[in-house]
Amino acid sequence: MENKRPLIISGICFLIALLLIWAYVHVRRQEMISEFGDEVTVVVATREIGEYATLHPDMVETRTIFKKFKQPQTVEDSSVVIGKSTFVPIAAGEQITLTKLIQQDGRPVLDRQVEKKMRAVTILISPHTGVGRLVRPGNRVDVLAAPFYDASGSTIFEVKTMVQNALVLATGKSIQNEVPTRVNRDVLSFMQEEAENRRRKDFNAAGTDSLSTSRPDDNYSTVTLQLTPADAEKILYLTSRYGDRILYLTLRKSSDQTVDKIQTTLLDDVLGPDSDYGRTKRKAPQIPSTPPKFYDFRGGEAVPVR
Repeated sequence: MENKRPLIISGICFLIALLLIWAYVHVRRQEMISEFGDEVTVVVATREIGEYATLHPDMVETRTIFKKFKQPQTVEDSSVVIGKSTFVPIAAGEQITLTKLIQQDGRPVLDRQVEKKMRAVTILISPHTGVGRLVRPGNRVDVLAAPFYDASGSTIFEVKTMVQNALVLATGKSIQNEVPTRVNRDVLSFMQEEAENRRRKDFNAAGTDSLSTSRPDDNYSTVTLQLTPADAEKILYLTSRYGDRILYLTLRKSSDQTVDKIQTTLLDDVLGPDSDYGRTKRKAPQIPSTPPKFYDFRGGEAVPVR
């Protein structure tokens, strides 16, 4: 019995220590709950996730945190985010919120790409008015209008650059910064492996870095531009008055974002005064000569002096 006494005392001390630790943890937990709120479950990233990456089950996990540390729009169930794509990069351990995810079947939301105090306006184009449908989202274009009207029985033709350096937000349904599809990434990986195996120096300028992971679509018939509200009103006025056939796009280099003052071009400016149109329909009246101030008699003849 005497040999068991130390064991009994140590066991009692162990239980008392456990009870004190539990009481201390319980008190501290209650204090933290009263200060930071109840514990909730959130979904966080297990590793760093890049922009426009598709979320897989091994990329996310659920953790328990206090309610005060929960970010707005944080996802609580991992099944909600599996299969969706990220709109921005997400760091490891960062909470996954709905504002960081693309909500439209793997496509970016257009309104997030429109700058503040700007508007997205869609115009109808054809190959000859839309640079052969070679415009891509992210390009910069100018919008030219070619209206015509009657004035005093004559038809006046004009060409005016209405908007300069307009950002192309979308061509058809292809939006800027669209998420690449899995098929495209697989094709790109295959091409990169083939290029590495063959070591071809002439493969797309000696590398695959410039290969696009998005599939360009040349069958679009509309272009969506980012315009100021004032320019949007002008474009919509012209399309409602004359239709989309008078609007033309000219493609400009993305690095060239200068805005110059461009004069309106009339038919007289194009054909010139030597054309039949210039001589007959639009010929300016002859300017009357100024009368002479006096006449000077030279050699018996009166010479006008002006």
